[in-house]
Amino acid sequence: MKRNRIILALAIGLLTLASSAAWSQTIGAPVEGTVSQEGQPLAGVQIIFTNTDSGKVLKDKTDKLGKFSIIGVPYGNYEIQVVSGSGEKLFKRITGIFPGASSDIPKITIDITKDSQAGDLASAVAGMSADKAPPKLTKEELAKIKADNDKLAGLNTLISQAQTAMQAQNWSGAEGALKQLIAAAPDTNRWEFYKALGDAQKNSREFQDAVKTYAKGIEVGQALVSGSVPPDPKNPNSTPAAAKSGVGRMLTSQGNAYLSLENVDGAIASFKKAAEIDPNPAIAYYNLCAVEFNGGKFADAAAACDKSIATDATKAEAWFFKGAALYKTGKMENGKQTVPPGTADALNKYLQIDPNGVHVSEVKVMFLGMGQK
Repeated sequence: MKRNRIILALAIGLLTLASSAAWSQTIGAPVEGTVSQEGQPLAGVQIIFTNTDSGKVLKDKTDKLGKFSIIGVPYGNYEIQVVSGSGEKLFKRITGIFPGASSDIPKITIDITKDSQAGDLASAVAGMSADKAPPKLTKEELAKIKADNDKLAGLNTLISQAQTAMQAQNWSGAEGALKQLIAAAPDTNRWEFYKALGDAQKNSREFQDAVKTYAKGIEVGQALVSGSVPPDPKNPNSTPAAAKSGVGRMLTSQGNAYLSLENVDGAIASFKKAAEIDPNPAIAYYNLCAVEFNGGKFADAAAACDKSIATDATKAEAWFFKGAALYKTGKMENGKQTVPPGTADALNKYLQIDPNGVHVSEVKVMFLGMGQK
């Protein structure tokens, strides 16, 4: 019995948490585009967006295909510049980025040979290609754009506060900022906000609250996965693939919160769902394997370990729990433990991968029980 308690403590200690979801620091319109010269992609040049009203500057650099992407662009009029690595100004243009009938991401196409003559502003405006000239807006339209930008600025401030607090492990500060953020955008499809709030609550040992927050985030993510809520082009994490991965991570985190509440059945249910949806289910299956082993569900544990091994055969603990679970299903006959096929192979594989691992002494005891040295 004492040995079982030691295995239980080790198993729970080895549960691996999924990495935190990456989430954007800003909310606003994403802008994509390409820069070329005489039809050839122009790599490594800097794209500078300067808001002509506020002076706000956003920058990016083109990749080897001449592509750039800037997120969190407030609506308004912008001067766009293309600057070489040596600081030479290659191009300049005035354009507007405003909400329209289409939700497509605004795309800017620049050929510095065709669209501009040594950065001449007048010819650049006249030669605009994919984007449109700044529209003339009414006072009402300008007021709405200002209100939208003010709201975006407020949300971005809360995002920044939450991320700064989380980096400093100020979990209560992060929780406060994230709750304000979600309250300010109650219909958001940003599942990653709920993931971050659940993480903050879990780290504050508010496990019951964390379970509920993850459940809400899972609900938001599942709506994106199923297609019942369309992706938001302003949010790269809203694609079905990104949401599916996020749901898997939240289910794994929810399972760990359930474990902290000593709710083994809740943990098993979360890990099973995580394994079904996560594109990389090795961690979920391993957690399921360890928790079912600790709960005395040895046949189920061995099956979960097999699935974990199938996705990542290098995890020594998965081999240990498979072998130990199979060993536990065996019977004593004539003073010798008879075990299902594959038991010794799994335990030997554990020793091969981690010859100095924490379970080595337990493996030796099991080998002695099977009449092996």
